[in-house]
Amino acid sequence: MKKFVLLLVFLLLLPLVSSGKTNVLKLRASNHSEFLRIVLEGDLSAIEAARVYQRQKNILVKFPDQSFSIEKEKIEVPFSKNDDNSIMFYPGEFRGLKVFRLKHPDRLVIDVYLQKKQKRVGRTLPPAQEKKPPPPFFAMPDVRKNRRASKVSTVIIDPGHGGYDKGLTKGRYIEKNVVLDIARKLNNLINRGAFKGYLTRGSDGFMTLLERAEFANAKGPEIFLSIHIGTRKNMVIYLPVITDDASDVVKLYLSNKGQEEHIQKTMTLLNAMKEAITVEFGEDMVSIQPLPYSILSKTESASLMIELPSFDNVVYTEEVKTKMANALYKGLYIYEEIKTN
Repeated sequence: MKKFVLLLVFLLLLPLVSSGKTNVLKLRASNHSEFLRIVLEGDLSAIEAARVYQRQKNILVKFPDQSFSIEKEKIEVPFSKNDDNSIMFYPGEFRGLKVFRLKHPDRLVIDVYLQKKQKRVGRTLPPAQEKKPPPPFFAMPDVRKNRRASKVSTVIIDPGHGGYDKGLTKGRYIEKNVVLDIARKLNNLINRGAFKGYLTRGSDGFMTLLERAEFANAKGPEIFLSIHIGTRKNMVIYLPVITDDASDVVKLYLSNKGQEEHIQKTMTLLNAMKEAITVEFGEDMVSIQPLPYSILSKTESASLMIELPSFDNVVYTEEVKTKMANALYKGLYIYEEIKTN
C-alpha cells in the first residue's frame, strides 16, 4: 500500500517536473543592407509558442509557459531578458517587421526594417515627400561584402515552353506566359539581392531542352529551377534521378559532368523549397516526385523542376504570381542558410 501511494505521488508530480524544463535559445542578430535580422533557434515547442509584439521602438518576444536561457552566438542589437518568458530588443526606429518560423533547425526569424537616417546639410531637411517602397516579402542576406560566406552566386530560372509550344491553356491563361511572368518576378528579386539571376528565355521564344541545359551550364550556376504549370491542385517538386539500370542510349543522353556530383546539393535545395512552400501555402500543398530522364539530368548544378497548381485550381492574378515568386525566393534563401550553417 505504501509503495502504491509513493507511486501515485510520483505520477502526480511528474508533469510538474517535466514542465520545469529550461529551453536553451540560441540568439544571433546581424545587419543587412535593408534590414536587421534577429534569429532565435531552439526547441520546437518554444519556437511555436513565441509571440512577437511591437512596443513603440522596441520589440517584445514572449514565450508563454516556457522557461528558457539564452545562448548568445552573434548579436548586433541591444536586448534584455525581462523575466523567464520574455525578451525585449531595442533596435531603434524601424518602419516594419517580418516574422516567420523556419525548420531544420527550428527557429524564429524577425526581420526589422530600420528607418534610414537623413543627412543634415546646414539645417534640418524636411521629410521626404516621395513614398517609400514597402519592404520585400522576403529578403535574402546581403553577402556581397563576404562572398566566401555564400556559395550561391548564379541562379538560372527556366520558364517552361515558349514560342509555338504553349503548354497548358485555359481561357486567357497560357502556361508559357504565366511561367514567364513568375520567372521574371523571381529573377528581379534575385538580382535585387546579392546574387545573379538569369532566365533561359526572357521572351516568348522556343528553346529545345538541350539549348536550355547548355545555356545554364555555360553560366556555371549553383542552382537551376525550371518552372511549369501542372494538372494538380498542389505544387509538385521534381528532382533528377539517375538510375544504374538505364539503357546505353539513355545513359548517353544523361552523360555530362554529372548530376550525380550535384545530387547532394539538389537534395538540400529540395528540402529548402519544400519548407518554403509549406510555410507559405501549407503542408498539403507540396509533394515530391522523381523525374529520371529530363532537362534536370543534363544540368550541372542543384536542379529542380517546380510544377505549380493547375489553372483549374488557381486563378493566376498578379497577386498570386507575386506570391508564387516570393515563395520560391524564400526557398533560395533557406537553401543558402542551410549551406552556410
